[in-house]
Amino acid sequence: MLWQFLSIPWQTAASEAWTSYCQGSLPHGAVLADASGNIMSQGRNRIHEREAPGTIIHGQKLAHAELNTLLQTDWNTVDRSSVILYSTIEPCAMCVGAVRMANVREIRYAARDTTSGGLSLLDKTPFLVKGQIRVTGPENTTLEIVLLAMLIDTALNMTDHPAKEAWAAELASQVPAAGILGNELHASRQLCLWAEEGRSASFVFDTLAEWVLSSS
Repeated sequence: MLWQFLSIPWQTAASEAWTSYCQGSLPHGAVLADASGNIMSQGRNRIHEREAPGTIIHGQKLAHAELNTLLQTDWNTVDRSSVILYSTIEPCAMCVGAVRMANVREIRYAARDTTSGGLSLLDKTPFLVKGQIRVTGPENTTLEIVLLAMLIDTALNMTDHPAKEAWAAELASQVPAAGILGNELHASRQLCLWAEEGRSASFVFDTLAEWVLSSS
């Protein structure tokens, strides 16, 4: 079992990622939590969605999980020096910049992104260095494999992406087990079926974790 060992912030971020998948966007989720793990705000990737409540960004390439999380935060109630941004996938350059602009001091991410991850930029400019942003991740190998497999399946399902196979291969380059599972999920359409059935995030992550562990 994987789900019961995840903290509330990670469960929430993973749930957001699964919702994104079910809605046809990239399976990315994020939350902002205080030092005790209390959720301050949460968001998900909505780049392929036509509608969203309030001021949530959607239907465009800027509609990333981290950005939506930061934009939904009531900063009057947040201690910026102690809150933590949890992201299921390594934040991109845009989201790293947004974290710095918001003066959030810590990022935790669950899965590497060798295609567009931007955390390596944190020591590249004086402004980013001055933020002294602490970074932790990935922390759980099984969770990383599951999240990357979901993203690989999503990439392979994209009919309008001219280099989807190369994108999927690059995502799996550092975590081969994710590539194997992602390709199996794509071939079987299992995630699509679970989405149609309305399966919960806990069911999806626990079942995929069992597959990972039984294959290792």
